[in-house]
Amino acid sequence: MPYPRLQLLGAFVLETPQGAVRLGRKAQAMLACCAMHATGVSRARLVALLWADLGEEEARNALRQCLHLLRRGLGSGADLLDSEGDRIVLRAGAWDVDVHRFEFLAQQRETAALVEAAELVRGDFLEALDAGEDFNRWAAAERERLRDAAHALLTRMCEVAGDAPTREAAVRLGRRLLANDPLHEGCYRALMQVHARAGLRAKALQLWNECRDVLRKELGVEPSPETAAVVAHLSEEAPAIGAATRRKDDPRVQDLILRGLQLFKLTTAEDNLRARAAFETAANLAPDHAEAIARLAWTYWLEAVSGWSEDAELSYEYAANAAARAVTCDWRVAAAHTAHGKVLLWRGQHEAALEQMRLAVALAPSDGFTIFNAADTASWSGRYDEALQTVDRALAVEPNDAGIFLTIRGFIQWITRDYRGAQASLESAATRNPTYVWPHGLLAMLHAECGELELARSYGATAQRLNRRISIDFAERVLPFKDPAVRRRCVEAYRAAGVPEHERPGGLAMGPPHWAALPI
Repeated sequence: MPYPRLQLLGAFVLETPQGAVRLGRKAQAMLACCAMHATGVSRARLVALLWADLGEEEARNALRQCLHLLRRGLGSGADLLDSEGDRIVLRAGAWDVDVHRFEFLAQQRETAALVEAAELVRGDFLEALDAGEDFNRWAAAERERLRDAAHALLTRMCEVAGDAPTREAAVRLGRRLLANDPLHEGCYRALMQVHARAGLRAKALQLWNECRDVLRKELGVEPSPETAAVVAHLSEEAPAIGAATRRKDDPRVQDLILRGLQLFKLTTAEDNLRARAAFETAANLAPDHAEAIARLAWTYWLEAVSGWSEDAELSYEYAANAAARAVTCDWRVAAAHTAHGKVLLWRGQHEAALEQMRLAVALAPSDGFTIFNAADTASWSGRYDEALQTVDRALAVEPNDAGIFLTIRGFIQWITRDYRGAQASLESAATRNPTYVWPHGLLAMLHAECGELELARSYGATAQRLNRRISIDFAERVLPFKDPAVRRRCVEAYRAAGVPEHERPGGLAMGPPHWAALPI
């Protein structure tokens, strides 16, 4: 007969050859307590843990009733729950208890055993079981002991994770442990090291930023020197971001990129084309230059969303190809990940876009434009608190931004119905950059929701003049809202502001790219 299987890591599960057994909280607690003591548990101890609030006779009756229900649930295996004098004990060797297997496997030398042990850690010990104050105190002590054992296992696995399956098992274990204890720096360190050994330094840097952010937010402290030493070692081991490429650059390449960036930030159709010409020339001079290629991707994305091209889908396609190529050329360049993330976002792939933006911030934690794009992606993805904190960080880095960062701040404030704050942010953005369409469109929505229809229509008309795509159809089908309720608000506000149903025809006809390496 197969042994009864008892799962105590994560949710309580008892399975017998007849199937799963459903038990009440007290029965689960009693069986778990007996399973954790090889020599069993005295009846007096069980009463003290589970029925301390009852009188002596009533408590012993409750214990007898609980034992009866347990044995009935075990069916033909009822005798596997023995009474030895005053003690209740699980018959030795007759039960498959996940905690016992975990503790045995975690002590082995073979990598396969460690992987098997890691897969047993489905969650905390009895994580959802509440069987009374005294039992909960005992369970908390066991939970802490087993957490320590799981963290020790993770450290060992990271030291021996030479192949992909072992590495993936270690990462899964680490993420499960962080889900229950998100402030455990040792867990972050182990995961950073396993990613670094696999050559995934961007992932390791992302974990460093994640660790630093959660410690700052929850405790108001910085990571420990031990954790900082791990990331410092990564920095020593890898060349500075983009340095390997830039040391070999033709000076003309950097001049062209800088010129293109200045033009790109003006956000007009003509300047975007001039910026593209600069980036294309740079990419032709240095075909594997990730930053030049990434900036080229940005120009295609911007013309697609701004209504400057006759065929927006073709522009998106060029942007996607260039962004993917940039990441392939050099994963260490943050601009490659922001471009790739932007394309993913506007194709509705929010989680993948967030992943790219977080990698970018990990690679360039002091670059305002990179941080801004992470905030922008978080805002469209419905992560409003994260978005507001991130855009404020971008503004702290570049307080003299040309209205682009402030627009996202106003967007988040509009979504969260902070109308006064949104109006201040958006009016400042529109003043700083009068030809930037988005603050005008958002002000139209804001005033429409506030019942100020004359102002709403005025801002709506300006937005349509600046971007032929501004329309109800654009809001319903193209804008990358993850939250359908916010999309409905946008559509209703656009209608109230007099925005037309369909975009105006127009835009420049697209010729083939002048960058030889761009796939068509």
